[in-house]
Amino acid sequence: MATSMGGISRDRSAARRAQVDTSVDLLGLADTLIRRRWIVLSFTLTFVALGLLALFLISPRYTATSRILIDPREQRVMQNEVVQQGFGSDMALVESQIEVITSEAVLKRVVQSSGLATDPEFISAIKSGQDPSVVALEALAQATKVVRPENTYVLQISVTSKEAIKSARLANAVAAAYLGYQAETTSGTARDASTSIRDRLAQLQSELNSSEEEVEAFKRDHNVSESDGRLLGDRELTDLSARQSASAARVNETKARFEVMQAALKTRGDVSTVITGTDSAMVDLRTQLGEAQRNLAELQQILGPRHPRVTAAEGQVMQARATIRAESERLVQAAQDDYRAAVDTLNKVTGDLNAAKTASFDTNQDLIKLRELERKAQSSKVVYEAFMVRAKETAEQENISPPNARIIAEAAVPSSSSYPPKLPLLIAAGLLGLFIGVFAAILRDLAAGALAARPQAQPLEPAKADITGGLVTVVSIHDPALARQAAFELARDAMAADQKVIFIDLASDAPSDIAGLAELAIGESPVAKAIRIGRKSGLQMLNAGRKDTVARLSPGKVEAVLGAIIQEYDHIVVNGGTLEASPGPMADVIAGYSSRSVLAVRDGVFGLRERQALNALAGDGDMDVSVVSVEKDVAIDQAA
Repeated sequence: MATSMGGISRDRSAARRAQVDTSVDLLGLADTLIRRRWIVLSFTLTFVALGLLALFLISPRYTATSRILIDPREQRVMQNEVVQQGFGSDMALVESQIEVITSEAVLKRVVQSSGLATDPEFISAIKSGQDPSVVALEALAQATKVVRPENTYVLQISVTSKEAIKSARLANAVAAAYLGYQAETTSGTARDASTSIRDRLAQLQSELNSSEEEVEAFKRDHNVSESDGRLLGDRELTDLSARQSASAARVNETKARFEVMQAALKTRGDVSTVITGTDSAMVDLRTQLGEAQRNLAELQQILGPRHPRVTAAEGQVMQARATIRAESERLVQAAQDDYRAAVDTLNKVTGDLNAAKTASFDTNQDLIKLRELERKAQSSKVVYEAFMVRAKETAEQENISPPNARIIAEAAVPSSSSYPPKLPLLIAAGLLGLFIGVFAAILRDLAAGALAARPQAQPLEPAKADITGGLVTVVSIHDPALARQAAFELARDAMAADQKVIFIDLASDAPSDIAGLAELAIGESPVAKAIRIGRKSGLQMLNAGRKDTVARLSPGKVEAVLGAIIQEYDHIVVNGGTLEASPGPMADVIAGYSSRSVLAVRDGVFGLRERQALNALAGDGDMDVSVVSVEKDVAIDQAA
């Protein structure tokens, strides 16, 4: 059953093309917030007041920061350092200093030096039986924060306390404790090394004494006496022994020189890099090669790689290299000859020594044993003296510990508290209060049934729609079935008044596989086949037509067939579907011939969306617009 709700006169062309915004109603929400502004304001002010109260009740905390520079450069005070100074470029070592600063070894110093074990702030959480120093240490660790700014060697030590002066004092104390711990660690490492060296030195001294006593005992047991370091009565044997040692050293020297030069010749092709710089011939050859290579490089850069002068220069380079190799081979051969000569000399001296030993007294056979004992004693003496020097150095290094970290900025007494953050807390409280106030305003309107100033639907008395004739277009906001039902009932009411009526269904969900208005306009279908007559209602009905035919339809043909229909029928009721659907050429032409637009609503509900849709249909005021309420659904096919 359809009922009428009055109408207003509006423009006919804008009515059908108007689109309705069915999204979130921002204007209605704004209207709700304006009407409920006191709720929003009260919640906002309340939460701001609570934030101020929290700032008043929460004990302030003050944070002071001291800064330490970790010097990555290696600092050498002595030639041989026992402890490596500096961190180098390893950022992981620098990062590890953060853990060192917050370690128990450093913070325990601060607890002891600052008397935190008796400070009520740092032992407030102490329990029965707990050590106050341990509780204070844990509280200090929680209050201390160490960070390293990116790409720097600076460590920022921040300590938070209830007192501004105390926070600055503790931050400086932590920095000083870290520097003291680092200095003690360095000195302790040097002290441990010095102790180990001294212990080893005592063992070496004992070994040296034993070796020297063995030498003297051997001399006494074998009646060996020396004058100026030589055995009396056997100077020849001593000289031969010395010559044998010198010959052996010469063999080793010439052999090593020969092997090094031979290896250099095999690997690099010349021995210029392993011979001494006094070999003028090789120096001259290397100079010639360098000049030839430089000349070749200059010619290649100026003349190009294929120039005859470049080819000649390359030949000079190759010739210089060949000369160097020939000279290297000569030097290798000479070194080999020296080695062989040294071997022959050693063999000769060894033979003479053996002959002298055979001819000497039996006691002289102990000479080798004596020399061995003397060499052993001498080596022990050398090692002992080296350790004595090193022990002296490490003992001095205990007192020399160059710092690789220094304080670059002491913590200043903070002028304002760091916690709680006043401005962020008040802003957060204000935003939270604003959000809750808006939510409360929306809930208030929902409870009152008037969200976004939604008007109440007026009760309608059942009445027949007032249709005075002509072409009437019926639409709904988003329900095509609602518009079809309203249009059908309007057409049936007009037919009940003995009027000649036709119902044209142009909605997007209408059947599109049968002949209709498009076929009549093009002439592809007779009137009797295009217009259907309802079996129950007797109402003449006409669809838009098939989709492919509608696509080929021109506005001129639509106007022609529509003019014939208007002359034939008293009333033409058109179902335009929904306002959300995009209008086509046929709908635009029919909208221009409409004398009235009708908006179909559900069960008399006429709210903000319906009002917006009505205003959109009304346009500039050249066409009447009505609202029809549909109370219940009707199966159109069965009713027709």
